[in-house]
Parts: sequence; C-alpha cells; structure tokens
Amino acid sequence: MRRYNQTPNLLLIGGPKTGTTSLMHWLRTHESIFHPWPNESHFLMAGVAEFPTAPIHPKGHTIITPEPEFHKYSGEPWVMDKSVFHLYSERAVTAAREQMPDARVIITLRDPIELMLSMHQEHSKRLVDYNVNQSEMLAAAAAGDYQANPEDPQTWSFLAFPRLKHPTLHWVEALGGVKSNRIRIIPLSSIRNDSLATLNSILEWLGESPFPEDKKLPHHNEGGDMNKAGWARFLRQPPTFLVKLTKILLPSHNLRRMIFDPLRRPGFKPKKTQRPELSLEQRADLEAAFTEEIEFLDNLESYIDPSLIISH
Repeated sequence: MRRYNQTPNLLLIGGPKTGTTSLMHWLRTHESIFHPWPNESHFLMAGVAEFPTAPIHPKGHTIITPEPEFHKYSGEPWVMDKSVFHLYSERAVTAAREQMPDARVIITLRDPIELMLSMHQEHSKRLVDYNVNQSEMLAAAAAGDYQANPEDPQTWSFLAFPRLKHPTLHWVEALGGVKSNRIRIIPLSSIRNDSLATLNSILEWLGESPFPEDKKLPHHNEGGDMNKAGWARFLRQPPTFLVKLTKILLPSHNLRRMIFDPLRRPGFKPKKTQRPELSLEQRADLEAAFTEEIEFLDNLESYIDPSLIISH
C-alpha cells in the first residue's frame, strides 16, 4: 500500500470525449497546477468497477490506479486529476462530497449523438480486441431499445456515457451548487469556440493568473481509427511463438517493456479517419433516443445556475 499527503483538488470528471484531454494538457502547463499522472487515474473509483467502462471491460472488472509521480511535486496549490468516468460513479461523488471539501470539479458536456459516435471511434482505435463497426454498434443499441444496461458492456458506453443530464445535476447538487462555488460546467462548444477564453475563465475561478494571449493550445486525442496496415497489426499483436520466445529469453517483465514498448508504440498510433455518416433513419432514431439529453444541452441555463457555466 502506498500513501500520499497530496490529494487532488482539481478534478476533471468528464464526460468522455468532451474535450477533457485537451483541457488536461493545457491546464497542466500552468505554474500553479500539478498533474501527477500521465493521463487518467480514476483514483476515486479504484477497485471493483461499478459499471462497464468499455465493451471488453464489464461491470466488476478491476480498476487499478497508476502510480502518481508526486516526487516531482513542488508545492503547487492545485493538484489535478482527469478521470472521465468519475462523472458516473457514485463512489466518486460520495468521496468528493464527504472527504474532499476543498476540491473543485469541472464537468464538460457534448451533444449526445456526437459523444456516442466519438466513443465508438475511441474504442475502435484503442482496444485491440474490439472489432465492431459503427453500423453493428448502432444495430446492437437499437436491439436494446437504446436503453443502457450495465449487464451489457457491448452497448453500455455508447448508451450511458452520452446521458449527461442526471449525473451532471447529481454532482451539482452534491457539491452544493452556487453556494459552495465548487463546480463549473463547460459545454464542448466553448472549448471549440474560444479555448483560451475558456481556460482563462477556469483560472479566474481558481484565483490564478491567466494564460497570455499568444499561448499555444494544440488539440489532443482527436478522432481516428486503429491503423489496419499489416505492419501495425503485427506490432499490436505479434505472433504467439514470438511472445513465448521473448518471455524465455527475457524473463523480466519490466525489461521486456523497456525494450519492446517503444518498438511497438507506432502500431498503436491511431490513423486519422472520418466517421461513417449516419443515415437519416439512424439520426432520427438517435435523436428520439436522446431527446432528454439534447433538450438539456440546448437549455442548460434553465437547469443549472448560469454562474456555474463557462461558455464562450
């Protein structure tokens, strides 16, 4: 067991595919913000998973938090965590409410249909063992009447994660809303329209100095698909006999990773591709399935106090 005195107090909790990766990379460059993990940690929901997090990771799988690099910490007032599944986790919201009274929380929102399709593209480019195309995914969702079933990991992430209304309102209420000033809601449109202004609004809320006007803000984790070239497939899934031979010649797991991970990395690099267009019938079905979510995003200020929303 490892223990740390530095507890994250700036939480980017999702949803997924709503601009959180870019926000994380941009914010971590600020002198007052420290980010101890390479990417996500999900430290508030570590252990047995409350719900599926991907088609190949059902409810009940084990979530292990990566080891943080707190040896690089130099007293920054804000320790940031980005964990996009925290938004849907009752374990996470309970911990933030009861054990982290000073933590600030950022929720980012996106059109549910865009999020659903982008989530599918994300799984397709990241998960070697997931080989379901967009049409097959949509057919499976339709077969279940577009209802998110935690016992069905094949469709859960595409049907539960785009439904942002109830988890967002739950977090706002749990953290005290306007009275506590602990939470901000940011539509993806604000990040797209004016990334710098959105960032500086966050920094103003945190009581920190703004980024300069000439700040470079490259986007991260944009859409793509797994490279289907033969050499890329070979690097991702080398022949079994080579794997066995390597384990014999190099028994140390850490040494194998040190040598082969850099060599295999190009095989996992996504290839930029466009998503297939939805048919008119598919789009109509999805708009009907996500009616409540679309209305929530269109009328956000009628559900959440405008002072808690960052929109540019």
